[in-house]
Amino acid sequence: MKNNITVVGASNWDTFIYVDKMPRVGETIKGTDLKVSYGGKAANQAVQASLLGSNCTLITKLGDDPSGVNTLKNFKDKNINCEFVSVVPNVPSGCATIIVDKNGDNNIIIIGGSNDLLNEKDVDNAKLQIQNSSLLLCQLEVSLNVTLHALRIAKESKKCKTMLNLTPINNDPLILEMFKFVDILIVNEIELIGLYNSTFNNNNNNNNNNEKEFNINQLMEMCDNLIKKFENFENIIVTLGGNGQLLVSKENNKNCHIELKEKVKVVDTSGAGDSFIGSFAHYLVTENKSLKDSIESASKVASISVTRHGTQTSYPKSNEIN
Repeated sequence: MKNNITVVGASNWDTFIYVDKMPRVGETIKGTDLKVSYGGKAANQAVQASLLGSNCTLITKLGDDPSGVNTLKNFKDKNINCEFVSVVPNVPSGCATIIVDKNGDNNIIIIGGSNDLLNEKDVDNAKLQIQNSSLLLCQLEVSLNVTLHALRIAKESKKCKTMLNLTPINNDPLILEMFKFVDILIVNEIELIGLYNSTFNNNNNNNNNNEKEFNINQLMEMCDNLIKKFENFENIIVTLGGNGQLLVSKENNKNCHIELKEKVKVVDTSGAGDSFIGSFAHYLVTENKSLKDSIESASKVASISVTRHGTQTSYPKSNEIN
């Protein structure tokens, strides 16, 4: 199982509604298009890594409805190991409705469905798989207890690195417990500021800080303070959308701002973060690139994804990467 990537989390059936502008509260507007796609952060990340050539195993739960049947087939078609994908009867599969405006920005509503039934026993069944993997990749879309359990199991093995995509972020104290078992933390700018404020009790300034714009040096300083606070963190990666990414490491000589090398015409940003994370995992684990090089390569992949509609339908294969 060398160089395996194991992903724990949610799988969804995504419905995309395209509009010129986001509706206001109480407003009815006419959409311009409707599309469906496979989604869920864990599923997206596993699919993108697999499309690039990684050996991926997914631990997730599906309903026995048509969405679940089609999703399972999609995983198999993408060469993902489905040994730990379970199907539960009489429960709908997870789903999401995604509204995308003409600028490619989106709003998302998620229904957990079968994802909410993923439990610690499901993780225990995959214990050997996790511990023999090179990387465990988690997010926060399923039960936090399940995610914590998976991270803890991974760190019982000295060979498995752990990566946590801190989204959708919340203030549950279990997240602080997770940090004891996380090597690489991936956040966007808003998540970083929220985590920093809650960690260092900037409660009086929370609203102002969340609306304030920070420069690159200030964001890097926040990351550096978080690494000092949570000693298990080896690296924090901050995604900045069109402004690239930040890498902040325990080894300060690795700290850098990685700017986007080329501008693209954005059609739909849905799932772009997952494309970046799945790609980053692939380049780091399967191609054994450095952290910086992995980020640069993953950024190129995600840049392609935003030029296409949908989530997984927008993800490029290895032969599409220059």
